[in-house]
Amino acid sequence: MRVGKLSPELLQELVLSHISVERDDVLVHAGLGEDCAVIDFGDEVCIISSDPITGAVTGIGTLAVHVACNDVAACGGSPVGIQVVLLLPESITEEQIQEIMIDIQTTAAGLGVEVLGGHTEITSRVTECVVAVTAIGRAPKASFVTSSGGQPGDDLVLTKGAGIEGTLILAQDFPELLPEFRVTPEVLDWFKGRLSVVKEGVHAARFGVHAMHDVTEGGILGAAAELTSASGLGCEIWEEKVHLPDLTKAYAVKLAIDPLKLLSSGAMLIATDRGVELVEELAGLGIPAFIIGRMTEDTTRRVVRRDGSSEEIPLFVQDELWRILAEK
Repeated sequence: MRVGKLSPELLQELVLSHISVERDDVLVHAGLGEDCAVIDFGDEVCIISSDPITGAVTGIGTLAVHVACNDVAACGGSPVGIQVVLLLPESITEEQIQEIMIDIQTTAAGLGVEVLGGHTEITSRVTECVVAVTAIGRAPKASFVTSSGGQPGDDLVLTKGAGIEGTLILAQDFPELLPEFRVTPEVLDWFKGRLSVVKEGVHAARFGVHAMHDVTEGGILGAAAELTSASGLGCEIWEEKVHLPDLTKAYAVKLAIDPLKLLSSGAMLIATDRGVELVEELAGLGIPAFIIGRMTEDTTRRVVRRDGSSEEIPLFVQDELWRILAEK
């Protein structure tokens, strides 16, 4: 089968169709486009999400914490703790295990999140480290956000820009792919410092947005497809409005990457009827944000390219990182 997430069709057929029990105190159940479960805890809700890191080598502990906590933030929740599962190959050293755990603890501490436990195992079933993190968060019951709340005519606001996580992985693990671009430690730190969307997620929920989705596999177009599908709507994305960091641009040109399809933890896609006001508020928090499109009542999803051409956005968008890794 193809590397990456299952297509929505296969996910529905092979996984979701076999889930039959639904409790009344679970407010958001497993479903297409929803990355978190939401459980009724009275005046508050408990938000839970799980994610693995499978496409990176360097800094996988840091990436794993951010990716899981970002899902909680996309529901407007504040992450409280994480459970960590480490599946490690027989070739790993004690020093490498310590390095992963130091990265996990340092990143979690920076977010004010506790490492609650988990499982660590050396197994012959894997040849590379697999880190899976489950994040647990909380939010007021009256103000949590889902991916399914988008409304026709909503502005689509993107924080930070495209390709943040994918660019960092390429720069750290495959510097030989772009030897002419000098990637300094300062450049890497710039990308690492933009991997979290917790701040904007919590603030956007308080602001009163309709829907949110963090931008992970499949990039901006993948996030737009999942958000619109969950909301039963369509969208129009304007490529010229999407901010691209210089290093992301360089990789896009050299490797023929579509940056709108590149893994981008650190960016949040937000649906709101007050896009200009939200952009201004986020700027006041030091978070750059841009209106890059709108939700449409017509369920067609499309991206308008810089040259004026238009393309339909499929429900399943394969991430450009997987294509690059497959070609190596």
